[in-house]
Amino acid sequence: MKRMKIMVAAIALCGLAACNDNTPKSFTGTITDASMNTVTVENAEGTFTFSTMDADKSEANGLLLGAPVTVNYSGKLADGTTASKVSTDPTYAEAVGNWTMPDPIDPDGVMGIRIMVEGEAQSINMATLHYTSWELQGEAGKILLKGQSIGNGQTIDFTETATIAKDADGIYTLTVEGNGAVYTKANE
Repeated sequence: MKRMKIMVAAIALCGLAACNDNTPKSFTGTITDASMNTVTVENAEGTFTFSTMDADKSEANGLLLGAPVTVNYSGKLADGTTASKVSTDPTYAEAVGNWTMPDPIDPDGVMGIRIMVEGEAQSINMATLHYTSWELQGEAGKILLKGQSIGNGQTIDFTETATIAKDADGIYTLTVEGNGAVYTKANE
């Protein structure tokens, strides 16, 4: 009888273990919300909020809104699923900020680009070059800048490729391919 109870318990335990899927999985999408202990990610499958309290966030890069993200987890995908690791593209975090250069017309002024979360961009003190948006190019350190050139009675849409680099002193530069403009990231 005792042997029978042990066998039934063993079978039940095996059955429970089989139902509990702890296979490592990942969910990739875009950050739509983030807090100290959660991140909400959206993709074509839906929107899910993950608990990040115990997650490895060493590659999270600030969890900025609009950033592409990969969340590693185990078990069933549902709101509140515990993340084991959260990773974003470091280029996204490096790009966000104010990028300026001395204004050639005003020696006391600067001009440049304000790159914001969720793909938004603005020109800084540039009347004829209006930056409107940006996106990751898919290559480390590369972004696309989009906007409009306004002048001589016409408006021309443009897209520029820019490269982000960091020198030995930790100073970031943004170099626009084609025109060679070099902006320096403002410390914030």
